[in-house]
Amino acid sequence: MEIKSLLIQIEHEYFSGDKNVEITGITNDSRKVTHGDIFIAIEGFTTDGHKFIGDALKNGAAAVMCVYVPEDLKTKGNFIVVKDPRKTMAVAANILYGHPSEKISIAAVTGTNGKTSTTYLLKGIYDYLGEKSGIIGTMGALIGDKKIKVDNTTPEAFDLQKYFDMMVESSVYHCFIEVSSHALELNRVDDVSIDVGIFTNLTRDHLDFHKTMENYFQAKKKLFYLTKKNNIVNVDDSYGERLYKELKQEGINATSVGTGKEADIMASDLITTINGTDFDLTVNGTVRKAHVNTPGKFSVLNSLGVIGAAYAMGADIDDIIKALGKIKGVSGRFQILENKLGCTIILDFAHTPDGLQKVMDTINEFAEGRKIVMFGAGGERDSARRAPMGEIAGKYCDLSILTSDNPRFEDPYEICLEIAKGVEKYNGKYEIIIERDKAIYYAIDNSKDKDVILFAGKSTEPYQDIGVEKVPYDEGSIARKAIIDIEIKRGLRE
Repeated sequence: MEIKSLLIQIEHEYFSGDKNVEITGITNDSRKVTHGDIFIAIEGFTTDGHKFIGDALKNGAAAVMCVYVPEDLKTKGNFIVVKDPRKTMAVAANILYGHPSEKISIAAVTGTNGKTSTTYLLKGIYDYLGEKSGIIGTMGALIGDKKIKVDNTTPEAFDLQKYFDMMVESSVYHCFIEVSSHALELNRVDDVSIDVGIFTNLTRDHLDFHKTMENYFQAKKKLFYLTKKNNIVNVDDSYGERLYKELKQEGINATSVGTGKEADIMASDLITTINGTDFDLTVNGTVRKAHVNTPGKFSVLNSLGVIGAAYAMGADIDDIIKALGKIKGVSGRFQILENKLGCTIILDFAHTPDGLQKVMDTINEFAEGRKIVMFGAGGERDSARRAPMGEIAGKYCDLSILTSDNPRFEDPYEICLEIAKGVEKYNGKYEIIIERDKAIYYAIDNSKDKDVILFAGKSTEPYQDIGVEKVPYDEGSIARKAIIDIEIKRGLRE
């Protein structure tokens, strides 16, 4: 596409340079610019992209989109001057890739917890139906057999459009995306054609960015103005109940789901074991038996959102129920690790007070022995949630092992001491073991018959954020190795 073709379709203040130059890509990282790219200069939170325009031009940028043109570069490139580069970047990316999201059906999920599980459950349903689907979210972009690492839960607008285009090229016509509050505030999903929106829940998180829960709620709410068909809202959650009422009052399509009160799609009579949860599912007044293979009310609520979304996208309700009964679960979400030690070892992503509470509530439903939890809290993030997480651990668990979890530039020991204040409130027993691999080994090595051990927080996240480094890390592999070592130590394995 030539620059002049793009200029016709986007709002801009003015252009200087050669309009006949061909553009082939788009990025806001000057280090990733290749010949033919548009470089988007964004005034960010820590630095100003305008400082890197010169570098982008040296790397072959065909054009620069910016708020102003540096004096010393005015004659050295092609410049598209706009009021808001972020917003215009989303529009430009959609145009450049040929509006790919309009060629596939998209369900977008937002909420504090449950986003990843929801997207993978949806994929499981469409796998069962024999229809190719893709995912974009925390665990990467999954396009057919190809998995691409992503830096954010919701990638930047140009990467999103690129992935949609790749899906179209691969004949993948259903996509399930996680949409973070940051992405909604920073215009990443602007100009994405979304069929169905799903709201899981809203609890304290990301207040270092949003400052207040009201701001956080309003950021999430933006998703539900972008949808074409319907919105699926968990009304068991107080913010979900509010969202549902507000959407209905504004004439926006919304379907309520829940377990604790009347809803359009409702689960009742839940029976939970370690092997999953059985429940009665009511849809349009008809009651059916359903089962999900991950135990707990939180798993049922995630499944209700999935049922509502798949149904809104045209899937048969009986096929959806059959598919849910076949899906084994999402890697790293209440994932039970096999062992010969007589205990239950669970890997889960719970990293907020609400997430930890829900997992502990589920464990309480089947635990026969001691309850042991290992977790930490992120550095340079909302520190006010550290003690509350400690309180939950102290209240529910016989032992809490406090450890490192993305400390960034904070002292992980000091973070653990803040968590410990919450544990102490309930006179809970705890150990601080900063090295996470050693904490895992300690928990398993000290296990007894019928214990339930929860490793919370990291799950499938492939790194630890320590200082400026992302240190490779694999919690599942570390835990499995520790299990084998301790099985050998106890004479249970050769």
